[in-house]
Formats: sequence, C-alpha cells, structure tokens
Amino acid sequence: MKEYYFLCSLPRSGNTLLGSILNQSKNIRLTANSILPEIIYQLFLLKENQIFTNFPDHKSYNNIIKNVFNNYYQEWNVDNIITRSTWGTPTNLQLLKSIIKKPKFIILYRPILECLASFIKIEKPLNVELRCKQLLEKEDIIGKSLWGIKNIIANEEDHIVINYDDLIKNTNNTLKKIFNYLQVEFEDIDTNNLKQFSTNNISYNDSVLPFNLHTIRTNKIEFNKYNIKDYLPPNIIKDYSNLDIWKY
Repeated sequence: MKEYYFLCSLPRSGNTLLGSILNQSKNIRLTANSILPEIIYQLFLLKENQIFTNFPDHKSYNNIIKNVFNNYYQEWNVDNIITRSTWGTPTNLQLLKSIIKKPKFIILYRPILECLASFIKIEKPLNVELRCKQLLEKEDIIGKSLWGIKNIIANEEDHIVINYDDLIKNTNNTLKKIFNYLQVEFEDIDTNNLKQFSTNNISYNDSVLPFNLHTIRTNKIEFNKYNIKDYLPPNIIKDYSNLDIWKY
C-alpha cells in the first residue's frame, strides 16, 4: 500500500526545486501541481446528477472516490507520494478528509512579497498593482494557496512548515526534517547535480503557459538574488507586508 502526503505551498516558493531534489529518492516522489483535487470535486458533484439521485447507490459510488489515489498512482513504483495542490482550502480539505481521515501536510512557505515580486519579474505586467491584487484573490494562484495554508493551520491539521530560506541555505537539514516527518529512512541526495523536474517519466510542458515557470538551476542550489523594490511599488510593499501567514 502506498502512503500519501500533501504539499500545500505558495507558488514561486521552491516547489519545482524541492521536487527535483526529492525525486532522486528511491522511496519518495513529489508530484507536479496536481489535477486530483478537481477530479475528486467533480466526482462529488456528479452525485447531484439526476441519474444518481434517482438511484442513489452511495456505497458503490464511494468506492470510486475512496480509491481515487490508489487508482491514479497505480503505475508509480514508489511507496511514498507527496501530492502537491491547494489541498487546504475548505472544500478541498473536507473532501480530502472524507478519503484520508488524518492527512499529513507539508507547508512550503516563502514571504508573500517575494512570491509577488517573482511573478512580476517573470510576467512584466503593464499594471503591477492590478496584477498583484489579482494574484492575491482567493481564486487566483497566490491567494488560493495562502487561503489553504491558513485553513490548515487554523484547523490544527497535522503539518510541518518548510521555509524557502531553509530549503536554500540548509538543504540537507531540511530534507532530513521532511524524511523524519514522513517516517521514511533518510537518503543522501546529491544537491549539486540536479535534473529538471520530472516524475513518473513526465516533465512539465510550459509551452502551454504564457511564461516558463518550472526551470531550475541544476548545478547548485542558491538564491536568485533580486531586490523586491525593483519589481513592487512602495504602496504594494506597504499594503501587503502584513499578509504573511505567521501574523494571523
């Protein structure tokens, strides 16, 4: 039986790097941003279909839902799978816990302003202030992730926090923390000879996106140094500096 764990993270906080490192392991795989929450949500929505409500065989139907992880990851030859997505939002968390009663979460976190600046650096929008506000809306990429992380912490779900700074500066100790939390025997991983992210022999196809979001350095792990003031206007820095999760 495979064990499933859940990565809830802010975008631009080192997800691709962490996956590239962990996926060298023989015992762990970290997924790309997963479609599974949407699959599970759509499966539950189908219970509102007239065909089902006319003959509500919940027991048979729930067998599909309860086995969604095992079916999806059937071909993955590894015992421990960390599935990355916005699992912590109220709906996603409720649906997840209907399948896995006590899920364990890894929260990968980076200060909000740094995540915003990273997006602005890549996208170069004409209206930076408007784009920042969009990114922080509850259904947009940063806002939804932040909402989910806050909900996990507020509900006192089983979790550990991995800070982006620690992942970069203290990579080996950070990996040990993750392995220990998952109760998996630690493996030495070569952090100086990485590969671009792939898992289950599949890589990101960023050609379908407007920007390349998943390319990492492979020869070393270090900060991509830049000043957030070069990308964010003073009013954004002032207004959003208090959004970090630890202030709630």
